[in-house]
Amino acid sequence: MLVESNRNLKIAIVDDQNELSEVYSRGIENLGYSAPSIFNDGTSMVKALTRDRQSYDVIIMDYRIPEMSAIEAAKIIQRYKKDTRIIIATANDLVKLEAIGAGLSFLRKPFSMEQLAECLESPN
Repeated sequence: MLVESNRNLKIAIVDDQNELSEVYSRGIENLGYSAPSIFNDGTSMVKALTRDRQSYDVIIMDYRIPEMSAIEAAKIIQRYKKDTRIIIATANDLVKLEAIGAGLSFLRKPFSMEQLAECLESPN
């Protein structure tokens, strides 16, 4: 069950597949969170945080995104926004070790809304 204060998380999704982003967005809203911001590539996410000074509590990022990998984007984001939790989402189990080694959370695709909820509720 969600803790009420967690529902105030500001969430972003980074995925170049618009259909998936929409599914994730609806799922996140159905879990009681506000509609997440959606980005199609790592560069636009990094620019939003650095140039536009936007801030997110959680970023769910597909591993394979245009222009830079999610791990590359995450390393840049971590320099500017140390408190932002980054979740790498992919079907590639080998990425899990790379993500965890970089201090990131991991969510294996395809995932259920229950798995997403558990990941969002988890402290890391």
